[in-house]
Amino acid sequence: MNLVEKSAFSMLRRLGAVVFLGLLAAACAGDPPPPPASANVSFEARSAFQIPVAFVAVDSYFTPSGRAPYVEHLHKVSPESIARAWARARLVATGGPGTASLAILDGTVISEQLDKKGGLTGVFGDQLDTRLKARLKARLTVERPDAEGNPASWMAEVDATAERTILESASLNERDAAYAALMQSLAEKFDAALTAEVERSMRPVLR
Repeated sequence: MNLVEKSAFSMLRRLGAVVFLGLLAAACAGDPPPPPASANVSFEARSAFQIPVAFVAVDSYFTPSGRAPYVEHLHKVSPESIARAWARARLVATGGPGTASLAILDGTVISEQLDKKGGLTGVFGDQLDTRLKARLKARLTVERPDAEGNPASWMAEVDATAERTILESASLNERDAAYAALMQSLAEKFDAALTAEVERSMRPVLR
């Protein structure tokens, strides 16, 4: 192989390496993004309240607007679904006269667009552009005869809230993950608040 042939062969090898690296980079760039975090919320690991009533009902007394700035209707998990999951897992009717009912009074999530900073920070910085605000207000009522057989009722009401902010550079998956974290935080606050209120105000009807 003469000098010209060696030079041409060397150039072909280099060209092949460049093409291979380009194809490899394109393949990596085409990899699908990781799946979004799941927003599923469960209370199955928590012990249930045993209530001596015939049944437990869950009723919603608010109507989602279905339009901006409200976004709970766009997701599988919402404050309302959290309240229903809580009632299924933590309220058990053991039988007897009377009823227990969980009334969902508010279960909204608002998406707020945040103001951007000006100057160099606004041009080059990665700013917060969205705030998610969730609210879950509910009232648990137990109606049954008291120890003397007279009609009586006990109530426990809580109003839980949670917030989460999102950067303007966040991907769709990262925004879904922020919503999932918001629902988890709201569920934990709701569970803690309602558990404490039930134990405080409904001790006479708990088993």
